[in-house]
Amino acid sequence: MQNGQSYQRIFVLIIDSLGIGATADANHFESLGADTLGHLGEHFRIRLQLPTLQKMGLGNLHPIMGMPSLENPSAAYGQMSSISTGLSDRESQWEMMGLATTAESDVFITGVPLEIATNFARKAKRPLLSNSLMNIRTALRNYGREQLATGGLLLATATSSSVWLIAHEHTISVAELKEDCQILRKMLDNSSYTIESVNGLLFSGNRPANFYPQELYKFPLAPSSPTVIDCLLEEDYAVKLIGRSTQFFDLARNEITWNNKESFVQLQEMIGKKFTGVCIAEVGEIERFGKARNPEGFGTELMRIDQELTKIIDKLQSDDLLIVTGNFGNDPTYPGEKHTREYVPLLITSPQIKQNVSLGGRSFSDIGATILDNYDLENKLPVGNSFLKELFSAYQ
Repeated sequence: MQNGQSYQRIFVLIIDSLGIGATADANHFESLGADTLGHLGEHFRIRLQLPTLQKMGLGNLHPIMGMPSLENPSAAYGQMSSISTGLSDRESQWEMMGLATTAESDVFITGVPLEIATNFARKAKRPLLSNSLMNIRTALRNYGREQLATGGLLLATATSSSVWLIAHEHTISVAELKEDCQILRKMLDNSSYTIESVNGLLFSGNRPANFYPQELYKFPLAPSSPTVIDCLLEEDYAVKLIGRSTQFFDLARNEITWNNKESFVQLQEMIGKKFTGVCIAEVGEIERFGKARNPEGFGTELMRIDQELTKIIDKLQSDDLLIVTGNFGNDPTYPGEKHTREYVPLLITSPQIKQNVSLGGRSFSDIGATILDNYDLENKLPVGNSFLKELFSAYQ
């Protein structure tokens, strides 16, 4: 801390999939040549207009057609890379909050192990009608009619380290499905397996031709050790999580907001409230355009985010700090549909920041270190390298 200065509120906005070029280890993630922002620029050419992000220094990190570098960006800027072994939302946000993952998650290629599945069926008091790796469409087509007739549960696994519990909305209540998901989540957490997410899915319809997924409930893996979030809560600082961020830190397990528009509404509401602490919001709707390899949709949504970001910045109070970043790449022109291993931008503004400053290359965990440093909690969780002093140097 410098001269007793600190921010009362820190807002972290994570723009899902905003990569700015392949990392040095991209070859280990099948991401050589990936460049989400660069390839968006090539697709849109002059049509990709991101004036707010440009003012914050995005063009200085990665100039593209329509967004050149600026001589004096109105923010501190740098780029970050991850050391975690995967490319998931969970891993990126955990690392930002001081918990990098160094072991790969498990995938149940042949279904949930028999001992766990049998024990779960006994506790859920429902028979399991399936237990194999398959997508939702296949599960509903092959087992949906039997599920509707018997009330048993469909158990399915996926290549994305997740397990699905599927049932017709007329055969089980939302409360019971959630309870069953929590039972399975706890059993997996107490086992030797690391599974990213347990998902509960309700479907509707009366025959295979019109069976349709309706409601999804996610129960992700909880942090295995304390995070920056835990340190803040322990010291009675306020913590608000918006969008996908809600699911990663095992707080109240509130319903998740997937819609970007609603996430920005909630973020603006938080800016209007008085509190001391941190608000973390991930706008994740853009990810679907990356996975669909749809550059037009991706760039259009990114421009909407840029417009919303202007409203956020205009509402900041003098002792607020706004950190805008990404979590990984999702190059919409790259082969396949996986996330891409890329650097992400680190763009920081506050009404008190008067000069631009380059933060250089950074680690995801530097965000968490800076948050702890700001609240004099840097000794609580020794992670990353704070850039708080660099921000204070930009005051004059």
